Amino acid sequence: MNAVQPICTGSVLLPIRVRSSNRMENQVLIIGYGNAYCRDDGIALYVLNVVRKQMNLNIFQPDEDGLDELGHPIDTIMVHQLIPELAPLLANYQKVLFIDAHKGTIPEEVRIIPVHEEYGFHAVTHHMSPGMLLTLARQNNGVAPPGFLISIKGEDFDFGLGISDSCRSRADMALDRILNLVEAKSLSKAKDEKVQK
Repeated sequence: MNAVQPICTGSVLLPIRVRSSNRMENQVLIIGYGNAYCRDDGIALYVLNVVRKQMNLNIFQPDEDGLDELGHPIDTIMVHQLIPELAPLLANYQKVLFIDAHKGTIPEEVRIIPVHEEYGFHAVTHHMSPGMLLTLARQNNGVAPPGFLISIKGEDFDFGLGISDSCRSRADMALDRILNLVEAKSLSKAKDEKVQK
């Protein structure tokens, strides 16, 4: 059964089709978050576009979120920050990857860790961590997929488009690990689906 649920992105309310009966249709959701207009904070946009190229999909522009293109074996969305309105979407997937930049407070240049559900978040905030979003998905839908956080070190967070060469190099190193999490079978299925259309 398909139900349309509104998802708010900024000031726009978008209806997205939420599949309540079959989590197998959409295997993986990759959520990139950060500000593409603050140089390395837009690393997730770069990573998502590399994945999208491998699936023969159009690349995102900095102002596109991908919420109107859902329904592939691997779905990709880009948001400025994680918000509660994304929680209903997570129930449709077997796995969720969160991609973000970090400022060097993490010792590794690229860190990939499982995301654990977090409880006790503040009701007054609109910004959420990946763990809070998984918890909200479970509370609202009764299910939350396993999640992984991919955090890539950035250096230049000034205003401007494009990422630094060093950040791009770290992202390229992370991509092999990200694609392993996505699994080659899902990527192959996504490419086949695009060719058939």
